Amino acid sequence: MANKIGETDALCPVCLKTIHADKVEEGDDVFIVKKCPDHGEWKVKIWSGAENYKYLYEFAAVPKTPKKRAVGEIRDCPQECGLCDRHLQHSCLVVAEVTNRCNLNCPICFATANGCGYDFHPDMETIKGMFKTIVEYVNSPRCVQLSGGEPTVRDDLPEIVKMAKDMGIEHIEVNTNAVRISKDIEYLKKLRDAGVDDFYMQFDGTDDEIYMKTRGKPLFEVKKKAIENCKEVGGIGITLVVTVSPDINLDSVGEIIKFATDNVPVVKGVHFQPIAHFGRYPVEPKDENRVLLPDLVKAIEKQTKGMLRADNFMPTSCSNVHCDLKSLSVVLPDGSLFPLTTMSLGPPKKTENIADKTRTEVSQYWRVIEDTMDGGNDTEDNSWRSFVKRAKTHYLTVSAMAFQDAWTGETERWERCCIHVVTLDGKLIPFCLFNVTSKDGTTLYRRKTFCA
Repeated sequence: MANKIGETDALCPVCLKTIHADKVEEGDDVFIVKKCPDHGEWKVKIWSGAENYKYLYEFAAVPKTPKKRAVGEIRDCPQECGLCDRHLQHSCLVVAEVTNRCNLNCPICFATANGCGYDFHPDMETIKGMFKTIVEYVNSPRCVQLSGGEPTVRDDLPEIVKMAKDMGIEHIEVNTNAVRISKDIEYLKKLRDAGVDDFYMQFDGTDDEIYMKTRGKPLFEVKKKAIENCKEVGGIGITLVVTVSPDINLDSVGEIIKFATDNVPVVKGVHFQPIAHFGRYPVEPKDENRVLLPDLVKAIEKQTKGMLRADNFMPTSCSNVHCDLKSLSVVLPDGSLFPLTTMSLGPPKKTENIADKTRTEVSQYWRVIEDTMDGGNDTEDNSWRSFVKRAKTHYLTVSAMAFQDAWTGETERWERCCIHVVTLDGKLIPFCLFNVTSKDGTTLYRRKTFCA
């Protein structure tokens, strides 16, 4: 029997118009149910474990609203985003797209790179304008991800990074497929010297059969070489970013985590992104073609043989509590993980200014560990001091984010989003909303932003 547990607004997957939606509990699952007067009704599973879904609301942070908004009062959320007066969370990460060109043509691509019907490759002055928007609208420390397309197709990317740093953007992350940095170490050195802090590196598994399905090419050796080059060059961390599909690599998440632990400390984290159906994707979105966050962490627990348990993953509380989960562990000398996070401690007691805290954590790259764990004194047990010393460098974050598409999206989550895309006309738009596409590939924001 279905039990309604909430109401929200959503999008019609066909026309992208705003429609009413109910969230219902049915058995042990949560569904979003919505009806478009022109295109029919949808019922989509969004969570496994109804009691857990409701409990997570207790982890919701006290919202820190944006200090400045480009859009005032609106009539139709999410059709007039920018951010508006209804938005509840300040930016913790801003994505700046510097090209839509790419040196791959992946079967799975949220940006539909090389296939969207237009070319976006802005000049330095245009990019400077995007950075000005970020500096104007986002508090310090500012964390920016340079994205695309593939940013490293730009020979002037080091100059773009330096310009960002000179303008007051403290932390720069480059989203990359690693193709160029695997073979051009001089270019990699230029990026390091310009101020790149870390690479957000596409990494779908340790088997080329996976890459053939997700990227259309065997790329595992490319990924390994890129990591080796970063070790050699020094000064740049790596987060392995995994697009997870139930029939491609859900059964490989444990192997990916093991690979990451073997490459600490240059690899700082693994970030799992269950496939979202926007841009270019291989199959029609149905419940069986999705990976939900509760199912993902259960797979991690099983495949790591309990070294990372499902209850080691907590919402960051920066975005909506159903958007992400995160764990932090120390990597011990034998390669095992010692988790430092657990749901058993219950909801955080202080969640004020969570976006500010998240930006600080990112920009200082887990400096919190160093600040809160000192080395102790000579009278303390040596094993504890050794553990603390190791925790400063040999740590691994394992996290996940469930991006929303036209089938799963809801205003309750968009309004609390803290990851925003900067536009050419001085706006900040929630990442999922910016990238959402209809069933036929029509975009809500992406095309009109870059083809204005």
